[in-house]
Amino acid sequence: MVGGRLCYRSFVHIIVLLLWVCLHYVETSSGKHVIHKKVGDTVELSSGLPIEGVTVATWRYGGINVADKDVGVFEKSPFKDRSELNPEDFTLTVRELILQDSGDFMFISGWNNKQRPSVTITLQVHEPITKQPVLKISSISSNESCKVLLECSATGDVSYKWTVGNQTLTGPRQQYIIREQDGETNFTCTVSNHVSEKSAFQTEKCSNGTQQEPEKHLILFVGVAGGCLVLVIIASIIVGVCCCKRRHVGSDTNDLTVYADIGELTNEDGTSSTMQPCSVYETIDNRATSLKPGPQTVYDKIQLNRVRKPSVSPYQDVS
Repeated sequence: MVGGRLCYRSFVHIIVLLLWVCLHYVETSSGKHVIHKKVGDTVELSSGLPIEGVTVATWRYGGINVADKDVGVFEKSPFKDRSELNPEDFTLTVRELILQDSGDFMFISGWNNKQRPSVTITLQVHEPITKQPVLKISSISSNESCKVLLECSATGDVSYKWTVGNQTLTGPRQQYIIREQDGETNFTCTVSNHVSEKSAFQTEKCSNGTQQEPEKHLILFVGVAGGCLVLVIIASIIVGVCCCKRRHVGSDTNDLTVYADIGELTNEDGTSSTMQPCSVYETIDNRATSLKPGPQTVYDKIQLNRVRKPSVSPYQDVS
């Protein structure tokens, strides 16, 4: 019974080994490769197959023939002005790569008039990273520890890696716990693709005064709103006082009546007069007239007695 189990396990191991060998051979023979380049680079595409006795050798890209051992680079090739085919080893060279060059290049060949397995090479052209990532780090204090919220952002198709001490975290957003006794802690974010990478770091320290960034903004907003409210109240009080003063001054200028009270009148012998007390209201009008006294007309009175009879004397009458 035990021997049967051992034979069964050995058989399974042999089958697994054979499958792995077959898969490895298929992958190697099919020539599946991936090449990463950045914009502006030059790439050399080689099939990796023997070149002796090759009768047919053609490179294709997206279903279009781009080069052949007998023709060279085809006129309809999208890489016509920036590519060349080596007639010795059939290596295809493409210069001044652009993002649109990404795709599958297939090498089809024949040996002794028999077709060999095709080789596919996947070219991926990437934009290099030129700017550092943007960090946004905030923390929330609790007792003697702080929960640090990490956020890293960058443009393009990149991968994110955080480095905190000896620890490595992946992803654009992470959380990390630091304590007061840890002191200053460096948080480094690295963004990378297959051709370049950029990093940025920030230092954080846990303390009781550490607050979450949104709470700071809320406190600032409340303080500004309170200050504006106080200014509005003060301005309202000043306007009210000014209006009251104006009304009071207006009443003083229009009402120019002086009230004079006269007490009891006494006779010359010291006895009280039987006349009742009275009040004299004297009104002062500041609107003084500018007209001169006299007739209020441009015509004067003519007295008839002022007209004298004509004198019959040759001498002038002197009044």
